[in-house]
Amino acid sequence: MKKTYIIYSALVFIMLAVPGLLVIVLPQRDYSVNENRYLDKLPAINASEIISGGFQEKASDAFNDQFFIRDFMAGLSTSLKKSLGFKDIGGVYLAKDNYYIEKITDNDISKEQLVQNLMYLSYFTEKQQADVYTMLVPSPGTMLGNKLPAFAPFYNDNTIYNTANTILGAQKILDLRKVLAAGSNGNVDFYFKTDHHWTLPGAYAAYKEYCTIAGLAAQPYNSFNPEKASNSFYGTLYSKAPGFTAEPDNIYAIQTSLTDNAEVTCDGKKQTGIYNKEYLDKKDKYAYFFGGNYGRVDIKTGSNTNRKLLVLKDSFANSFIPFLLNDYSYITMIDARYYNDMLLDIASSENYNHILILYEASNFANDKNLYKLIK
Repeated sequence: MKKTYIIYSALVFIMLAVPGLLVIVLPQRDYSVNENRYLDKLPAINASEIISGGFQEKASDAFNDQFFIRDFMAGLSTSLKKSLGFKDIGGVYLAKDNYYIEKITDNDISKEQLVQNLMYLSYFTEKQQADVYTMLVPSPGTMLGNKLPAFAPFYNDNTIYNTANTILGAQKILDLRKVLAAGSNGNVDFYFKTDHHWTLPGAYAAYKEYCTIAGLAAQPYNSFNPEKASNSFYGTLYSKAPGFTAEPDNIYAIQTSLTDNAEVTCDGKKQTGIYNKEYLDKKDKYAYFFGGNYGRVDIKTGSNTNRKLLVLKDSFANSFIPFLLNDYSYITMIDARYYNDMLLDIASSENYNHILILYEASNFANDKNLYKLIK
């Protein structure tokens, strides 16, 4: 009995002590690729913080983050929860067909902010001489409602569309719900399975709708020479609930002479071509498009047309804009989250012909930076 107790105690000690010692001995990681965040590291010993308890708290956070099989344990935790019937993990629904769908409920949408943003947009539109088009992209959960867990609460973007139609008068609003629903119920994935963005076919479906309302001639999908850029994309939703059964997404991108040779300036930094291949070796592979989000991106496309386009956008525009390179000689993308100047007079002062407002619907509803449209 005594021998058994000693063996048991030794095993428990080893199980507790060895992981802790490994955290101290092994090199500490700065960043978790799976979780897409920076990790806490062991703090320097400080007498005052030890007395106040701050050192212990920081050390506990560091041990949690630096645990040597943390990624494996995170995947195991998600898989166990899924096997036990959990459908909502870390704010993500584990939906049918291995879809990860961000959990957005009524409480996540500010109705007051939505109305305010639409009023800002209405005022902005009235002051423009250029044609203004508004494209609010329905969320994956709205379009893929049939894949959500039974009785899962979810905010339906129809409310956003109805409010937008009331305030903006439905003038030049691109309603993508029908075309994206048709594709989402077919054999083509219009949204990534592990990320909240749309896929290249989804962006192309929106491109065709935009061409119709803007008076442009939409080109066939295959004429853009879409090619697979990556077959190992695990998106932001996967980072919230990493699991062993998740299927990586493919990233496709169009390949033309314009995508390769366009002169692009991102917040003052110049590059040739619209793609950043370095991101294909990183976690955030969607940043392959333009290198991510910037306050202002200016594109000299090399197209022979004289049209200029201004886009006020979120990240959904990054994979959409490449389809328009041949239709405009100059395109400017503004992300109000990172742009510090006001936008009311930018279109007239820089002679843009068309203005496109392109946001995922819930992002537009909650954006607190759109006051820049009225000054």
